[in-house]
Amino acid sequence: MLYEGRAVFKDLNLQFKPLFTCIVGNNGCGKTTLLKLISKELKADFGNIIGNDLVYHCKQEVDEKPVGFDEFCYAFDTKSIRLKDLLWIKDDWFYGWETLSYGQKKRIQIAIALSQDVDVLLLDEPTNHLDFKSKNIVINALKQYKNTCILVSHDREVLDALCENTIIIKDENIYHYDTNYTLASLELEKHFDFLRKENEIISTKLKKLQGNIKDKKEKVALSKSRFSKKDVGKKDKSTKEKINLAKLTGKDKNDSKLLNGFSKKYENLEQKLNRLDKEYKKQINIPYDEIKKEKTFHLKKGFLKLSKEKTLYFPDLYLSRKIAIVGDNGVGKSSFLRYFISQIEFENSYFFLPQELSRDDEKNLYKQIDALENKRKGLLLTIIKRLSSNPKNMLGNKNLSEGELRKLFMAKALLENINFIILDEPTNHMDIQSIEAIEKALRDFKALLIIVSHDKVFMKNLGLDIYSIQEKGKNEFYLAKGS
Repeated sequence: MLYEGRAVFKDLNLQFKPLFTCIVGNNGCGKTTLLKLISKELKADFGNIIGNDLVYHCKQEVDEKPVGFDEFCYAFDTKSIRLKDLLWIKDDWFYGWETLSYGQKKRIQIAIALSQDVDVLLLDEPTNHLDFKSKNIVINALKQYKNTCILVSHDREVLDALCENTIIIKDENIYHYDTNYTLASLELEKHFDFLRKENEIISTKLKKLQGNIKDKKEKVALSKSRFSKKDVGKKDKSTKEKINLAKLTGKDKNDSKLLNGFSKKYENLEQKLNRLDKEYKKQINIPYDEIKKEKTFHLKKGFLKLSKEKTLYFPDLYLSRKIAIVGDNGVGKSSFLRYFISQIEFENSYFFLPQELSRDDEKNLYKQIDALENKRKGLLLTIIKRLSSNPKNMLGNKNLSEGELRKLFMAKALLENINFIILDEPTNHMDIQSIEAIEKALRDFKALLIIVSHDKVFMKNLGLDIYSIQEKGKNEFYLAKGS
């Protein structure tokens, strides 16, 4: 399929059934482009899409009112009323779009999408930035949809809750599985295990063939020198007759034939290995510096004013391992992280990744990277590759996407000898493959880790102790261990 003169997808042939199908892959692999092609917002230069006459595209952005907003606002038919109830939408939300929170806008957007009488519903990151409560509301509402739905999301909890078909785009290859994402990813890993073993077998054969080819080349070269009349005297008829006899009887032809055979076999195996390398990328280990001895950090019992009305109370905290802080949007999670950093004395350096990065943050990062000596910069490239990104593209591009920029900050942090990492919504703006790569890296990190996140699967896979912030009285919030 061609778009703007370049191949977006090669040999793409997909059928979507009347159920939820998810599409996952790295940022920039073409997921959103595919949705726009299906919805006819873009037109392919080559290739056909059929069955997409009635399509509604529910986009990721909520800056503007969604198509159908005014009609849904004043609709009081049974279906519209049921959707408003399902998504806990209040009537006064329709009279001030600009004043609504992201979660409120997203729930209205989802309700309008579900109200459409279409054959195909396209959903692009429907739960991005939502807290646990809003996410569960959206998932329960989407489960009521019974037609064809194509879903793009980086949230594995959402994918497994809704999808019965999975399409994974990886390194320009398309993998299609009739199951949810978790089971599909396990099947894909089995496929890569097979490729890994085949890779090893072919590499061993190539090494053996290199020895055979070297041996036969030496024998053929020796034969040619023996058959040469260059150094034979003009009157030395006896030697010339011996050489002619050797040629006539085909002496040493077998060596030459074997050499050609070995060379052809080597070329075929090398081509196969190159194809495998494009599909299977070898695992790269992150070269951590030596981590200093684990330390317990103590924050004394106290309170934090979140605003004139809101107060967050917290107990004595003794932190020495990986923890997560959870809670609904607006309860003070990010504010608590910043307060914690301001109160703790760090013997060694620490790394803090805020929820939003500024252009000044980006400029300072590039200055630090430019100042690295070559050996350290090489280690940084290795870490970037481990985090599922192209090092040359990342370091050579001063206008990275939000997700790629966050990964570059993470890579730089993992390069340093630090004993404390603090992350505020680290999986925001990231694709699943990047999230899974970061999970593997953080599992290997031995020192203290504090994360604020709405990604349940991410937190579970890291084995984090959970601390939650909950409202116990009007405008009074309390931090305590346990979800």
